Formats: sequence, C-alpha cells, structure tokens
Amino acid sequence: MLPFVINKIAFPPLSQFTGDSPFTWSRKHALTKNSHTGDCGPVSIKFIEMHALGDPAPHMSGITDSLVDQLRKQYALDIYKSIILPTYPTAQPGSPA
Repeated sequence: MLPFVINKIAFPPLSQFTGDSPFTWSRKHALTKNSHTGDCGPVSIKFIEMHALGDPAPHMSGITDSLVDQLRKQYALDIYKSIILPTYPTAQPGSPA
C-alpha cells in the first residue's frame, strides 16, 4: 500500500521509484530483537551509530538487553549534560553562591 500512496501523492521521478510493487525487507538473524517496551529508540540509535562507524566491537550482534539498559542510562546522562546543565545559571566570581 505504501508504494501506491507514494506514487499517487508524491510523483517521484522514475529514476528513484519504479512502480507500485511492495517494499521488501529481511531481518538479519544474528541481531538482537527488541523485547522491552520503549527500547526501540536507544537500539535504533546504537545501530545507526555502529553502522556509521563500520560496526566496531561489540558489534551489532553483541547487543543484549542488559547492554541496552546501560545505553539508555548513558543516553539520558548525555542529554542531561548537553541540554539541561547548560541552562543552569553559573555563579559569577565574587558573588555569593
């Protein structure tokens, strides 16, 4: 259905999109399956990160549920440090804290 909708609404150039045939996909058997609700974001980000770096160790096939739990905590800390902490006012030299 999605290819038909894209072809009907977007009018894509024929060099990029040819016809109304369904999209196909296949799952790599060695990769982890997301079994926890809410982990799709951290797992997706980690896969993108690892793919961009050429799949370094521990490799995409080495991602486990416990590693995803650690990633969620690390991403939360990274976001806190880069977005939240800079919004706090800093004490000026010589002023009372």
